[in-house]
Amino acid sequence: MARPHIEFIQTQAVSWSTLGDDSARPGTEVKLLSHDTDSKAVTVILRYPAGWSLDQEHHVDSDEELYVLSGTLTINDTLYEEGDYAFLPAGFPRSTMATSDGADVMTFFEGAHNRVAGTAPDGLYDGRKLVARVQSKSVAWGGANDPKVASAGVKYLALSRDPDTGDTTWLLDIDETGMTGEVNRLETHPVVEEVFVVSGEMHMPMGVLKKGAYFWRPPGISHGPVGTKTGALGLFRCKGGPLTTEWSEDAHPVQWNAPYDPILPEAVAASLSPDYDATQPY
Repeated sequence: MARPHIEFIQTQAVSWSTLGDDSARPGTEVKLLSHDTDSKAVTVILRYPAGWSLDQEHHVDSDEELYVLSGTLTINDTLYEEGDYAFLPAGFPRSTMATSDGADVMTFFEGAHNRVAGTAPDGLYDGRKLVARVQSKSVAWGGANDPKVASAGVKYLALSRDPDTGDTTWLLDIDETGMTGEVNRLETHPVVEEVFVVSGEMHMPMGVLKKGAYFWRPPGISHGPVGTKTGALGLFRCKGGPLTTEWSEDAHPVQWNAPYDPILPEAVAASLSPDYDATQPY
């Protein structure tokens, strides 16, 4: 997996670019957050302009996950609104895609993500993986499944789980009472952890992750502690298997309002705008 450690960026500092006619989403704007140079998997924010449509019957040759940040997007006969999620496996058939008023959509492609006309070849589409739609704003949430973070102030919503690998995507909603302690333990995971902060903020040793913050952390890296006094909603993914956590035996002080000291590849750091508009959501 040739994807670098990015921890963390404010996506407001990433420039928009426009995708060409040969892309999976021609005519949309894109913010590229991270990519794998080997598999061609990417994490992006796609901005669909008002009136955008794609009427060609087609499929995409890689898995696609989407989470609507704002606006609405229709795929076939399904309308996705703010807070909605879907996992569309490689080869999922699409007859139309459209938006009337525009949409900003967090999107994860797990491969080269070519738009291919017509139906998928036999064997590509795996319907077991399909998650047609999760309406996160109207379904019931549960508690966090790790007892060390479970509290009345933390809610968990599973969005998808790969039936073969155990790769999982979920939302974690922490209210202003959920992680306010002055000390906490460090965490290590055997799998990739990828996070986008939908709202609120989280305090970590490398800075304050505010709305629109993003990171991709490789396996085996000790991190934390984490705290929030305002609450936060995060979109989480783990790759390489289900998420498990090894906790340090000793607790460490939460570093409130730490200065920004990210872990970034030189090329990523150089591409970020130093004078970005922090009032923008991403």
